Amino acid sequence: MGKFMHDNRLLSQREVNIRHYSLAAVAVGLGLGVAGLCKALHSGLSIPWVYPRNLFLGSGRVYYVGGLRNLGNNCFLNVILQALASCDGFISFLDNLLATDGLLPEEKAVRMPLLLALSSLLEDLSIVRDERTVLNPHGVMHALNFYVSHFNLTRQQDASEAFLHLLISLRDEFSHCYVPHRSSLADITLSHSKVYKQREGNLPECKRWKKNLFGPFDGTIGSILSCRNCSSVLSLDFENFHCLPLSPVLNANGDITSGCSLVDCLKYFTVVEHLDNYRCDRCWHIIAAKFLSLKSEVDEEKVSKLNTCVDYDTCSCGDMFPMEEMPRSSSSRATKQLIISHCPKILCIHLLRASVSLDGEPIKHQGHISFPLILNLSPFVGGASSAGPLVMNVQRDGQQALHLYRQLNMQMSLNALPTGGHLSSQPCKEEATNNSGHSIHVANVDASSSSSSSPHPSMSKLYGLSAVVEHYGKCGGGHYAVYRRVASNPDPDDPGKPLAGLGRRWFYISDGNVSEVPEEDVLCAEATLLFYERL
Repeated sequence: MGKFMHDNRLLSQREVNIRHYSLAAVAVGLGLGVAGLCKALHSGLSIPWVYPRNLFLGSGRVYYVGGLRNLGNNCFLNVILQALASCDGFISFLDNLLATDGLLPEEKAVRMPLLLALSSLLEDLSIVRDERTVLNPHGVMHALNFYVSHFNLTRQQDASEAFLHLLISLRDEFSHCYVPHRSSLADITLSHSKVYKQREGNLPECKRWKKNLFGPFDGTIGSILSCRNCSSVLSLDFENFHCLPLSPVLNANGDITSGCSLVDCLKYFTVVEHLDNYRCDRCWHIIAAKFLSLKSEVDEEKVSKLNTCVDYDTCSCGDMFPMEEMPRSSSSRATKQLIISHCPKILCIHLLRASVSLDGEPIKHQGHISFPLILNLSPFVGGASSAGPLVMNVQRDGQQALHLYRQLNMQMSLNALPTGGHLSSQPCKEEATNNSGHSIHVANVDASSSSSSSPHPSMSKLYGLSAVVEHYGKCGGGHYAVYRRVASNPDPDDPGKPLAGLGRRWFYISDGNVSEVPEEDVLCAEATLLFYERL
């Protein structure tokens, strides 16, 4: 056909016969390939997006966790629901909200439809069954749509945005139903000297309010602006967050650097910025006080006022000087740094892969960003004076996390470990091995210098990986899937009843398709969202 079209001549009989033989060979090869694929699948080969891998637990029995039906481009919400189902702390939080007093059961059904629908669905997603199950998220979507009608849940959306909408909607719904034990929160906090007696079976009102309205994803970022000349803190601002946004480390071409890790992104987020030619009002007060002190007749009252002034931005200290005698301070050097001032119980990290090109077109930064199974957040909670101490803190606290993880590992039954005795592994990074030969993965750990006498890191800063959300395709489209941890095995006699304290297994879930995967696959995912739960 090609010769006929391009050379404008007919094919000879011999050439036609050759092409007939070629087509026949292609048909035979295709048939053999399909037959081989079917046999391979029948023999146990798993392709996650074609045929879900079976989960074999116990004595050859097959178990599954529930998938979620795609009701029309809602994969972005399905992955969030699956990730939340892997966070035990969030499920407990919902249970506590439902158990709060003040509303009758029939009133809760009317006034808290989202809370009830979400709690019921996550409970079903937490059950390990002996048959394939695809659950319907329609109840959650219907209830959520009441609060975010402008956010179309049946069109392609951003998963991180859907996550924030869900949390805010839950808080809005519960706050409208919250019944305080006293008349108002103003009465509770009006006087610090008052002592309120705790009602029988209930927390004090202020703690109860904080427990119910401050969720497990609530954290706080602090911004510190300091002067390097006078060592004063110029400003201290705080901002609440539900999802910590981290930018990947890019090279000169705008691509993710090779070997980029989550710890690198945290270092980049908390790095100290140096600001030159900054006008510091406290430095001016110091210079003005010295200027007056050098005069022949020292005005002690003015000097004292300058030294004791704290309202640098709004004070009238400059009015003490005539315009021609006004002291001029030299430019100061300032530093600015972001810190995590309050760590949430569940840490959601958004790796910002979406960006805009020089032409104004949306682009997505491709590339692997490595992340650990155990994350120690303590080096990034306090400010660091320079990059050097921050790196030292990461290395030191990584050793502490390794030591603690070893102790936790020793308490686990060896029978609960996955095949081969590996508690976790990371093919893309170096592995650290404990004294029992079990491989573990902790962020920035040098196993050669670890010591059993290392102090423990603060447990409030140590997090375990619960879920990983991955996005395929370009910005504004594509598909979401999730890797989800299941922290318990089913009871052989009752698949719907979990057994605590046994092994942890990972599932790859793409809407209704569910397959078990090893930790190596999880740790090599190109993550967009990471869910870590505090240990």
